[in-house]
Amino acid sequence: MKRRLLIDDHGYATILSTTIVAAVVSLAVVVAGIVSHVVNSHRAQVAADLSAVTAATAFYAGHDPCEKARVAAELNHAKVLSCEVIDAGVTDTVVTVKVGRAEATARAGPI
Repeated sequence: MKRRLLIDDHGYATILSTTIVAAVVSLAVVVAGIVSHVVNSHRAQVAADLSAVTAATAFYAGHDPCEKARVAAELNHAKVLSCEVIDAGVTDTVVTVKVGRAEATARAGPI
């Protein structure tokens, strides 16, 4: 069996450019995933804050606070995971919501 030696480097640019393109695409996918998580985290915190304030307002107006929190969360494209009315001398509402994979909790008290 004879061994063939590579005498020239013909075709190396194709392999090099393919590797560079693959690296850039991989980096773009990673950055997109990180950006998506950050955006969802911010959206979840905003939805949790608004839902907690809505729940506190509803509680003091004599309505069902958790139902109002659920409606507020849905209007912000979030899902309520938990809703509590805590009475520790002063009544607070604590709402936890989820947007995508991000979760956030907010607490609102007397108005």
